[in-house]
Amino acid sequence: MDLLQGIKIIDFTRLLPGPVATHLLAQMGAEVVKIESPKRMDYMRKGLDMGSDTSILFHQLNHNKTQQIIDYNTEAGKAEILALLKDADALIEQFRPGAMDAWGLGYEEVKKVNPSIVYVALTGYGQNSPLSKEAGHDFNYLAYAGMMDMLKDEQGKPTVPDVQLADIGGAYMAVMALQAALLKKARTGEGSFVDVALTDAVMPFLTIPYSIHRAGFDYQKFNVINGKTTANYSPYECKDGKWISLAALEIKFWNNFCDLVTKPNWKKQHQIELMNFAFPKQEVADLFKTKTREEWTSLFKGHDVCYAPILELAELENFPYHIANNNFETFETPDGKQLKTIGVPFKVR
Repeated sequence: MDLLQGIKIIDFTRLLPGPVATHLLAQMGAEVVKIESPKRMDYMRKGLDMGSDTSILFHQLNHNKTQQIIDYNTEAGKAEILALLKDADALIEQFRPGAMDAWGLGYEEVKKVNPSIVYVALTGYGQNSPLSKEAGHDFNYLAYAGMMDMLKDEQGKPTVPDVQLADIGGAYMAVMALQAALLKKARTGEGSFVDVALTDAVMPFLTIPYSIHRAGFDYQKFNVINGKTTANYSPYECKDGKWISLAALEIKFWNNFCDLVTKPNWKKQHQIELMNFAFPKQEVADLFKTKTREEWTSLFKGHDVCYAPILELAELENFPYHIANNNFETFETPDGKQLKTIGVPFKVR
């Protein structure tokens, strides 16, 4: 992909959010130069792959970048970095506020060699907030953003997600903000300092429950798309122990579902009639346990019921949808190993 061809980005990020962001930018055609100090190598180099010097995750996130190890705590190393920055379009870093300044590589210093640089600082809590100096991880960011209040089980216990919502959401936010600043640079010739907080990047996920709250309702009881409060928007277990997602939010889709499962008495006119206090949801759960996931998939195929099998991680690479959309791509490591990573999540014609 050549959308960002000719754009040079100096990457000081480590761990997950920044490397995901710069991986996406490299997939879009940018030249990304990943900088590591020998004193603070990327923690992701070591992972679960025992017996290997470098983890699969590190390869997945960094295979399409130029990797350089430079001790920028030395004058010679700092000079090498500043030389790289002279003709760079952007820099992205992921240290706590003040760290880059302490190494003489903060925004004000970098501007002296490249006045039009787009400088993106990606942190947990932003540059100037009351929490800016605190250590944190994805779980903490979700907690501060109110997201963990949304992620509760039936007993009301917050459930930590298996995926990093704040880290990946922050990566996307960093990419969007960097590209917007590059557009400003192209239009005006001016650079920007872009402050991206992972906690803040979670906030748009709260759009619907926040609107329910501001309308004066209990968002836990009236959020019809949380998979808990209604029969028509919920996960269900099948006969074979696998799961499906039913998201027949609009009544027309629910009534189509009722026709296909020959349950005309379940058909309704309004969403409120399908909420747990008004509808016997357990009957729907019992119904789904009468067939396997594959049998339900075959029954609903081609019909507007907003149904999907809940795919397991091991099923993804061979699933026809993901194959057709090239959602996984193969790359080669420096030592010749063939590995796969997540593909670019959009297409361009």
